[in-house]
Amino acid sequence: MIHSNHDPLTIWFFDLYFRLCMFFQFRGIEIHGEVPDKGKSILLLQNHFSWWDGYWSFYLSKRVFKRKFHVMMLEEQLRKRMFINRCGAFSVRKDSRELIESLHYAAALLDDPNKLVCLYPQGQIQSQHRSPVTFESGASWILKKSKADVQVCFCVSLVDYFSQPRSVVHFHLKYYEGAKTNEALEKAYNEFRNQCIKNQHE
Repeated sequence: MIHSNHDPLTIWFFDLYFRLCMFFQFRGIEIHGEVPDKGKSILLLQNHFSWWDGYWSFYLSKRVFKRKFHVMMLEEQLRKRMFINRCGAFSVRKDSRELIESLHYAAALLDDPNKLVCLYPQGQIQSQHRSPVTFESGASWILKKSKADVQVCFCVSLVDYFSQPRSVVHFHLKYYEGAKTNEALEKAYNEFRNQCIKNQHE
């Protein structure tokens, strides 16, 4: 597997690059909900529907959660964009023995309270309109194996134009305190997501 790397110059450059892209592409960012800072590591579970998702999770990690950013990414995709590795991405290969290594790696990262690991539990990019969101089992496995008391946060990212030529990016955040089984995480996430969609307005 490819372990995460953090190169300050690369992070600075791509943070600036994406902020400029965001300025021209979107009208703004709105964050809904508050997640208390309990001084713990954070497992961020975020929907995955666009090219922007990696930067958005980086943005939340840096500016909202203030943790060192890590994100799990399919190895074949990461090898095409190795600069993301220098911003904190690490690889996973499904249907291989390396899958367990990647999950152990993620669990070990979460033993450090200063770190955030972002997971896209769908396991692939899907339309933001697809419902329900189906979770693969990685998140629950990581939570079971981590030695730390990990703080689980849901993020539902939604993009709507309404009557404007440029859209607003909405991040809906929720601190999750329920059972750590895959079924419970998936059910709670979808209930939260459905409520977020109902609350979307111009």
